[in-house]
Amino acid sequence: MAKTIRTCEGDVLDTICYAVYGSLAGTVEAVYEANPGLASYEQPFAAGITIVMPDVDAPRSEPVQLWT
Repeated sequence: MAKTIRTCEGDVLDTICYAVYGSLAGTVEAVYEANPGLASYEQPFAAGITIVMPDVDAPRSEPVQLWT
């Protein structure tokens, strides 16, 4: 379920995404997509901007085989 947050003075989107999702893989893009107009705000954000944090699938961690 998506949740809504309100920024504090000095917040930046990538830090918010990492705190909420634990990863940056596709999360910043998903937040921008869920919040039309968010890109028009200057970063670091001012206090009080409402941001919808959409549900994002956890990044897949597939093992990498270095030698065959």
